Amino acid sequence: MNISLRQRIFLWYALAISLLIVGLVFAAQRIMVESLRTALDERLQERTEVLAKAVVTSPPEVEHEAYELIELLVEQRLPYVPAVLRITDSSRTVLATFGDIPDPIIPIMDRQLLLPEIEEGRFETVRIRGQEALRLYTVPVHDPSTGQTIALIQTGDSLATVIAAQGQLWRMALIVGGVGVGVALLAGLFIVRRGFRPLDAILNRVQQIERDNLRTGFPEEVRPAELQQLVSSLNSMLHRLDRAFKTREVFVASVSHDLRTPLTALQGQIDVLLMQPSIDAEMKQSLERMAREVRRLVRMTNNLLLNAQLDSKPVFLPRDVDLTELLDEVIREARVLAEGLNLGVSTPEVVVVPGDYDLLKQMVLNVVDNAIKFTLKGGSVQVSLSRAEDWAILSVSDTGQGIPQKHLTHVMEPFYKADTPRKSKAGGVGLGLAIVKQVIGLHGGQLEIHSQEGVGTTVTMRLPLGLG
Repeated sequence: MNISLRQRIFLWYALAISLLIVGLVFAAQRIMVESLRTALDERLQERTEVLAKAVVTSPPEVEHEAYELIELLVEQRLPYVPAVLRITDSSRTVLATFGDIPDPIIPIMDRQLLLPEIEEGRFETVRIRGQEALRLYTVPVHDPSTGQTIALIQTGDSLATVIAAQGQLWRMALIVGGVGVGVALLAGLFIVRRGFRPLDAILNRVQQIERDNLRTGFPEEVRPAELQQLVSSLNSMLHRLDRAFKTREVFVASVSHDLRTPLTALQGQIDVLLMQPSIDAEMKQSLERMAREVRRLVRMTNNLLLNAQLDSKPVFLPRDVDLTELLDEVIREARVLAEGLNLGVSTPEVVVVPGDYDLLKQMVLNVVDNAIKFTLKGGSVQVSLSRAEDWAILSVSDTGQGIPQKHLTHVMEPFYKADTPRKSKAGGVGLGLAIVKQVIGLHGGQLEIHSQEGVGTTVTMRLPLGLG
């Protein structure tokens, strides 16, 4: 899957910010829960210390004395009496209990008494199915003078408040985390869009640049330092490309123009020699082969020169062009090359379009020339002209070798030559269909190519009829 740079940045931001917010929210939840538990433990310790001081002051030796002590605390120091209280003597005999101690919890409290004593006391959380969770604190009470254990005090308090608060905090964490992530993602989307706006402007400008406006490049404006460096590099590259294109156009036009004169003279000399009655058959065949090659070179030179001219986006004054007359002229010239082929033309009516006669003739001649080159002897090349609504339709069909599908989308590119199963009758430089596309574009027309390998190719050229 192809993911754009802005999408990747946003996805990484979304993942990072989501993990951060969720982590912070749940960390805060855990801290608050632990704070509530710590507060509960501190209350138990505080209450137990009050009881321990009372026991040290009046150590209970029998059960009724312990109960009297607890009743006294309940009457005078009620806030300091925990929910569950049990006092035992040094031999672990229960002297008194306070509060409703569930029966399943008593064995756990007894087991705590059997563990080694700890001066600072021991906490334990008791959870039994069907009973409220209980936080239990066990601490020994020592005689200040002898240091001997005179009693053990066990206090406990319900964790229901902490558990309820924990559940509420979980819900709040989910809500706050979800809202926080949503707000952060919206803010991130806004930041990414705004941050990429200068880059989008550069991309839009790149798409608008054509060969004829390379030198204009990118205008000067305030940009981030990184993008300004990119723009400077692109402007420098565009200027180099502009110089390279202009140099190529001048070179091609100059060479093509200089080649046309000697080639035309050479073709004339060969034609004169072919008219001499004194030459033998072998010499005549050689001269005919030379004439064909010279004609091919002339066509290639003309195409090179025409391509250079079309690259400069020429402006012409459209005139009425009779396509029927144009096709007749093209067919007359093409018959010289169509030896051994069935070359036919169908022009049922007169069709006139606005345009440049020479360019349109070269366009059709290139298509017909291609069809002849790639069709074996005995094959057929058919040219037809028709009218459909506001369009004149020129169609050239052949029974040649066809164009492989992998090359079909590239054959209209300049200098593109497909690797074919066999060589054509006469090679070229790959400009024929490129010129056809350029001429069609200048006349506001449409070009379609349909081909099936081993069956043949059909090239359809649509030209607007104009308002008249």
